[in-house]
Amino acid sequence: MKMVIPINERLLSGRKLYISQNGTSGPVIFWGMYPHRGNEVEHLRESLMEIAPGQNFMLVAFQVEDWNRDFSPWEAPAMFGTEKFSGQGAETLRWLTEECMPYIDQTFDTERRERWLMGYSLAGLFALWAAYELDCFSGIICCSGSLWFQDWDIYVKEHTLHSKCKIYLSLGGREEKTKNKVMARVGDRTREQKKKLEKDPMAEQVFLEWNAGGHFADEGKRLAKGIRYLFHISQSGGNIK
Repeated sequence: MKMVIPINERLLSGRKLYISQNGTSGPVIFWGMYPHRGNEVEHLRESLMEIAPGQNFMLVAFQVEDWNRDFSPWEAPAMFGTEKFSGQGAETLRWLTEECMPYIDQTFDTERRERWLMGYSLAGLFALWAAYELDCFSGIICCSGSLWFQDWDIYVKEHTLHSKCKIYLSLGGREEKTKNKVMARVGDRTREQKKKLEKDPMAEQVFLEWNAGGHFADEGKRLAKGIRYLFHISQSGGNIK
């Protein structure tokens, strides 16, 4: 019989949270996700139960209202039509660290637990950027991250991680084969990102996994694989390559 773990929905400062807890220990995993797609929480949770059974964790998924606005670290021109990136990621990060995280700690007594941050696509870039900006997270999962983003390569050259951190990167093998010349940079940018992190003294572990398929192939399972990797690293004392 399949175990059902309840998902609690809450509203915090106008942003919807989906909170799911398995056990009373393990990391608190914050997940920035697309607006109005709460059903993806169930899919991710099922994928995680399948490939990493028996793990204790708390999943805190938070939605944003404007994807390009709320997860972009700075302004950048539109990739399609008029949907430019207006660079309000700093406000999202402020809300996450000054409102959401304290709320979770106070409500569920999680102050002593590890905090991981993960995201897919632009939210993956946001998660990686957060590790360069603040020292709140001991694990980062960046799946199919938008590392093609304008000036990200410059930013990475000029910054190091803010604190000790384990980082999981992944990309679909077909993603760099897109006809869009800007987005086609994602393969080389991701490879360079891994090399840069491997030289960063704050990066405790860095792993890049290549998945079959393009950008939109099974987001939930790809994220779950990242969580599984961080579990393995944490429980093995960092001895997994």
